[in-house]
Amino acid sequence: KVKTLRVVRIEGDVDDLRATPYLIQAYEEATLEGIRCKLLQSIGRLHDPALFGWLVLRLKDPSIGIQCFAIWALGELRTPRARNPLLRKLWSANPFLQMTAIDALGKTGRDRELASWLDPFLQDNDVQIRFLTAKALAGVAGPDAVPELLDRLRQEPSLDVQEALAGTIGQIGGSVAAGHFIELLKNPLSQATEHWAGVGLASAKASIVVPALAPLVDGSDFRVKVSALRILSDLDVSGEDDPHAAWIAIVRRWAKGADLVARQTAVRLLERVETAARGPERTMDR
Repeated sequence: KVKTLRVVRIEGDVDDLRATPYLIQAYEEATLEGIRCKLLQSIGRLHDPALFGWLVLRLKDPSIGIQCFAIWALGELRTPRARNPLLRKLWSANPFLQMTAIDALGKTGRDRELASWLDPFLQDNDVQIRFLTAKALAGVAGPDAVPELLDRLRQEPSLDVQEALAGTIGQIGGSVAAGHFIELLKNPLSQATEHWAGVGLASAKASIVVPALAPLVDGSDFRVKVSALRILSDLDVSGEDDPHAAWIAIVRRWAKGADLVARQTAVRLLERVETAARGPERTMDR
């Protein structure tokens, strides 16, 4: 009698590449769609480029659920090679396939042509598609896309999509976007535009944002100072752990200054930088 593998639950380190053949075997022998989708999720977490061809074949499965998980897993490979099969799903009539493809394409790297293909979806009637497109463009578009994205931000009715667009502009726009958001922070047209400025600046690199906010923190305008310190409290410092960076010197100056709020914000920011720098060590220890 031939033994068959039945998945009851998945335990252990499924992110270990040695798990690949067992997960593939389990997928081939599983009959329930839900189990196959769960296995595809585990396979996607391997980020194994050798599985590219196998995952592309899953895009032909009649099940929309399996196709969606296969699309997601292809995105997790984070390779430009995945763009062509994913683009074929981008124009699918099924909204779930389309939304999953938009999200996955955002992980395939920066490419101006791909950004131009995604851009029209910012005008889609479906707010979820606009939201996912705004998020995806953060990984695809470059600084040259900032003027058009700012224009879309001004026209966008959804608060969630506005926030996603502001974050993307902050991530890709460099000092040009930071300068635009600083002006909005100093002279907000509304509460919404002040919020855009906060989200955009908090999403940008600390090496750009801290020097840009320094005149506001050191200035005499209390409202602007509070807004700037709030942004610094939310600043993403992952990957910004060079202890000799010029922006860290600015934060250290605040940490020793007389302004209590600025000092507390700076101390917490330096602690987060130190924690981010220790991140890989903690991961290895686990």
